[in-house]
Amino acid sequence: MSTKWMNWRLSLVIIAITVGILTLISQSTGTPEVRNADSPSNFVLVDPRPSAEDWPWWRGVEGRNVALSKQFPLQWSESNHPGWQVGLSGLGSATPSIWGDRLFLPVFEPDSQRLYLKCVTRRSGVVAWKTMIHDKDPKNVRDSNLLHLATPVCDGQSVFTVAHYRDQLWVTAVDFSGRVLWQNPAGRYLSETGSVSSPTLYKSLVIVTADQARDSYIAAIHRQTGEVIWRTRRPKGESLGTPVVGTIAGRAQVVVGGPGAVISYDPATGEPLWTCRISASHVLSSVTFDSERVFATTAQPNAEVICIAADGTGDVTTSHVVWRDARLAGEVPSPVCHGGLLYVLAEDGRLSCVQAATGKLEWIRQLSGTFSASPVIAGDFVFCASESGETYFVRTGTANPVIIKNTLAEGIVATPIFAGDSIFIRTIHQLHRISGQNVEPVVERGSDVRRRF
Repeated sequence: MSTKWMNWRLSLVIIAITVGILTLISQSTGTPEVRNADSPSNFVLVDPRPSAEDWPWWRGVEGRNVALSKQFPLQWSESNHPGWQVGLSGLGSATPSIWGDRLFLPVFEPDSQRLYLKCVTRRSGVVAWKTMIHDKDPKNVRDSNLLHLATPVCDGQSVFTVAHYRDQLWVTAVDFSGRVLWQNPAGRYLSETGSVSSPTLYKSLVIVTADQARDSYIAAIHRQTGEVIWRTRRPKGESLGTPVVGTIAGRAQVVVGGPGAVISYDPATGEPLWTCRISASHVLSSVTFDSERVFATTAQPNAEVICIAADGTGDVTTSHVVWRDARLAGEVPSPVCHGGLLYVLAEDGRLSCVQAATGKLEWIRQLSGTFSASPVIAGDFVFCASESGETYFVRTGTANPVIIKNTLAEGIVATPIFAGDSIFIRTIHQLHRISGQNVEPVVERGSDVRRRF
């Protein structure tokens, strides 16, 4: 064999080895981490200042699904309640967000195969505008999964939406007139389902998560520029836990459950604060919290509710777990904590009340129906809504609870929200405002059918 032929074969081997090494490096590094918290690009913006009349993001003003207003109706019927009803020409189960007189919700329209952000006037139910966020992605869009859209977040000037499009997790900023301000990817996103978690806000940042089969991450994007300020790797695995921001145990934390762990991060920098290992293969609900503790619920492969003291550092699995209970857990509805009590709703309608500090069970009540929407604390009640349209006001506290039942004609998957004197409920094909007082009449216009009660 000639020397020239041997050198050529050796060159091919070297090239193949080099390509293999580079491939392994790219697979191991994945989506790179970003650390720009101290960069001039992370300039300070005025903090959002929502009022008790607003519901600006998933889980409400305080991030705990607790309504700040207590003036809302307790009883109504499908055919008789003050308010309005809007027919939605599209699909989606995302909870709306509200700021002032504007209500925002994402809608996928099957005919045009486009994802829109709609703005509905709070007072009348009229669609003020709709802005296209994305058109159809031939590779990733699955119509059945487009029902699982993310709740938008508002800062008083802009609305921020998150969507899975062309193998990226896109964040879009839209002003209150419907004009797109910027649209940038937070990173690659190769989810098999196409579903996304809802974003949240912390000071100048929009925080999103992308839990996927590999290269999972949590990222923060500047509200004004769309630049990625920080991005931190997370445990791999498909999951839909939404990040929740709060001041817990005396420090700002953003906490999110996911495959194998509940993890807390510094929301300003993305640095992990603590990790608590759990048995979950995936998470569909959000954590909740009180002033000192974080509560999470999982169902697969082992059901449990877990209470974690939130003042730890590093791996706190053996040091900061306050209590666990396998009897109460649900998978989809997120728990809610208020007045020293934790309320956990399972998909089968079991509503449990336990002492937040100790896990002591106070009561369990069986509600009729299947539940995906999360319970909401509204005044002296915990409000639950079923996939068949039944809603329940259950009296909070340790005593035998009073239950008030109301019904709508369509099923409810999106979590209802309470703002001012009204309850806003997105059903499968409609948006309802159930008000404590009369509102101005609604005029039918175009394909969106509105009805005044």
